Amino acid sequence: MGWMEAAIRRRGGSVDFRTFMELALYDADHGYYARGPVRYGRKGDYLTAPTASDWYTAVLARLFEGLAARAGAPLRVVDAASGDGSFLAGLLAAWDDRNEAVEMISVERSAALRRIQEERLPPGRVRTVTGPRGIGPWDGLTVFHASELYDALPVHRVVGRDGGLAELWVEAGEGGLRWAERPAPEPLVRHFESRGVRLEEGQVAEACLEAGPLHRSLLAACGAPAAAFVLDYGYPARRLYDPRGRRGGSLACYAGHRMDRDPLDRPGGKDITAHVDWDTLREATRAAGWVEVALVPLAEFLVRGGIAALVEARGLGLEREVDAASWTARQEIKRLLDPDGMGSDLRVLVQATPDAAPLVSEALGLRTG
Repeated sequence: MGWMEAAIRRRGGSVDFRTFMELALYDADHGYYARGPVRYGRKGDYLTAPTASDWYTAVLARLFEGLAARAGAPLRVVDAASGDGSFLAGLLAAWDDRNEAVEMISVERSAALRRIQEERLPPGRVRTVTGPRGIGPWDGLTVFHASELYDALPVHRVVGRDGGLAELWVEAGEGGLRWAERPAPEPLVRHFESRGVRLEEGQVAEACLEAGPLHRSLLAACGAPAAAFVLDYGYPARRLYDPRGRRGGSLACYAGHRMDRDPLDRPGGKDITAHVDWDTLREATRAAGWVEVALVPLAEFLVRGGIAALVEARGLGLEREVDAASWTARQEIKRLLDPDGMGSDLRVLVQATPDAAPLVSEALGLRTG
């Protein structure tokens, strides 16, 4: 009997998929994020924008510093789901001797990843907390960053039936793990009804009921003035739940840079993600008293953030002779800007407190009003 079957039997023999995903990713002994080496990057199971290239972090470092200068205030960076600390380490390296003036906070729930951060980041330079309550007040500008936080939160899975919405559960049977259906509880029914979504017969979908409350609490903890940059895979609800594109849902599993759709296979041995419903985060934004500045593809965000100026500043413009260094840099930039890949699949939700929104819009060259 595998560890997951044993864990489910201790819970009565069946659990909803949200509980299954929580166990598969965060179980203290067997969860994907709780054991073993770092799982992302070239040598891991999947790439994120911050781990695909240091160009992403360099653009953000330039943008954050520019925002603080516009605000005329000390800068604080809050990195949520900070993983192994690679993004924060990249910021510190980009700012070099100027980084001592910046307050740095890492928000990471995984004890294993916090230990890796302790080894990677300069001692005493970054304050690590496990949730919003640890962020605390700040007399200056707070910049909040989250890369693929919300697509890694546990989700409920549902399926459309003629008799109404059914929730997918996971049972531990004699032959191993298997799917089961139960009537969907009222919160899940309301989630889809509030978005005007009715699933077709047999259509599968995911819903994260925790994303909104978590996002609201993180924004509220940042205080004001503040700006937020949320990088993730997702769509507004109408498109996310369109059966023409995702009749089987958006759930995906990753191991060794290969994707599959079977979360019941090897739980704890691979990542499990589901696309973000941007409307959920937008609702949380309004509830926190913040405003949305933009929702743009990663490529557009990096261009607006000044990646071209950074290329020129590093002497890697078109006049640079092609050599190993320039070739590598251009390939990394191409990966980030690829309109058929990361550049369009990933999007950045830009938000701010009302007093900071004009500064953010100006920095990104966006129209205001």
